[in-house]
Amino acid sequence: MTGFGRATVEWDDKRLRIEVRSVNHRGLDLKIRSQLPDTYCEAEIARAVRGAAERGAVTISIREEAALPDAAPSAIDEARARAVYQALERLRRDLGLSEPTTLTTVAAFIGASPGARDLSGEALWDVLRPGMDRALGELRATRAREGAALAADLAVRVATLRAAARAIAAGAAGLPDRYARRLEERLAALRDQPGFDRGRLAQEAALMAERLDVSEELTRLHTHLDHVDEILGAPGAVGRKLDFVIQEIGRELNTIGSKAQDAQIAALVIDGKVELEKIREQAQNIE
Repeated sequence: MTGFGRATVEWDDKRLRIEVRSVNHRGLDLKIRSQLPDTYCEAEIARAVRGAAERGAVTISIREEAALPDAAPSAIDEARARAVYQALERLRRDLGLSEPTTLTTVAAFIGASPGARDLSGEALWDVLRPGMDRALGELRATRAREGAALAADLAVRVATLRAAARAIAAGAAGLPDRYARRLEERLAALRDQPGFDRGRLAQEAALMAERLDVSEELTRLHTHLDHVDEILGAPGAVGRKLDFVIQEIGRELNTIGSKAQDAQIAALVIDGKVELEKIREQAQNIE
């Protein structure tokens, strides 16, 4: 399912923008793009996304924006700068380097001011968590709106399949009689011949009627369609359940088509399978 969520988090003179996007995918595929790579935060983000979505290609984007307009300049951590300078000087002497250690070199290691890049682990996640919760909440809301539209479309298609099933049932009801008549017409010329066995004719007609009987398949088909209606009205994630029931509907349609041996029913089965394929494609977009 597609969706989008956005939020910002602020502290001191810094602002982080969090964007969450999702597009259709059979499973859950998560990508995190951040200017603040942190293993702990990535694990927590993945846990939060799994709690909000079961399907979709989800992309998390986290970037640091410009300093807040009314923010006061940050003070320099002089003690840290002196410690870094002394460590770099010792290393320079040990390596026998002639170039002196400058403030530019020190700033390259610690940054000119403290900010998001100085945070890591739980401290960084404490900053990110509120914004991530808001962005995922917005994502769920947009996906819910799309899900409602998909459910309405699927309900119409299921009704079309149900009408096709009723037409198949009506056509299948007369199959044994039609087959018996065709068999009698073909054997009409042999009725007066010696050895013609009317009992055998009736037996063959009864056996074929049993082979042509698709009542069990139609019963299961209607049950599966009822199940689809129940799933569409159920809360929570239903996409995987729909996948399974759609597979079972396809199996019943295939069996009906192979057993009926009737051109009219075969055409109805093909129409039903076309509609089922549309349902299958839509179901891939459902959480």
